[in-house]
Amino acid sequence: MPVSASNVMTRYFRIYRTLLKMNFSVLVAYRTNFMNNIVSSLSWGIFSLLSVYILTFNSRSVFGWSRDELLLLNGLYGIVIGVFHTAFTRNFERFANIIHFGRLDGILLKPLDPLFLLTFWLFNYAGISRIMIAAVFSWYFATRIGLSLTILQIAGFTLYMFMGILLLYSVWCNVLTFTIWKTRLTNLVDLMFSLTGTARFPREMYRYTSEYVYLFLFPFTLIVNVPARIYLGKAGLSDQVILCAVSLVSLIAARKFWKYALRSYTSASG
Repeated sequence: MPVSASNVMTRYFRIYRTLLKMNFSVLVAYRTNFMNNIVSSLSWGIFSLLSVYILTFNSRSVFGWSRDELLLLNGLYGIVIGVFHTAFTRNFERFANIIHFGRLDGILLKPLDPLFLLTFWLFNYAGISRIMIAAVFSWYFATRIGLSLTILQIAGFTLYMFMGILLLYSVWCNVLTFTIWKTRLTNLVDLMFSLTGTARFPREMYRYTSEYVYLFLFPFTLIVNVPARIYLGKAGLSDQVILCAVSLVSLIAARKFWKYALRSYTSASG
């Protein structure tokens, strides 16, 4: 008897709920990590804000963004990236290591989707502190600008934040899939951390680079910029359509690229 899509989704939601419980047990066992993460989140938040003050040292407006808008952009970046780090970053680090050390065979033998197991196995509860800190920063700078938090604004930002995270997930998947062919490319994780950091600056800033650099960074310029523009009331319909289209196309491409790469996988034994 064929299994319906709803039954499959229910099964995976149940499995993911079990994984969340397992990860929470790890948090309870190692509470010091949670405190360290709070300190780290505060440090990175302060560094991010300082970089904006340095960028706007000689002018209170850069690339069409005021200083407070740039500070808000960095706060919203902290929320988006905080969610991504909480749900996926440790999984992608594990993703690269599993392939490098020849442990992918065990994943492929399990009766579950291997990409699900590779990218959803770990959940970093300590990363929630970063989201909360970034949310406080964002609320503060939003009030300085004079923005009122309406339900419509929050819903719009949440929806397009989800699309931005979906795009970021797809890009990480596409890049790390290359480790199937070149298992020693575990430093791709460090590269992706650096590239993801470019999302906290206005996309107008990258238009002054070469067209090839801008094209390469284009997905990262959508991840936070579009949700932030929607929050500020600056986004046009084209921004929203482009983010949704690029996110969905990237997700489909990541899935197909992963399946294509698996055809070249010869297992740890060669």
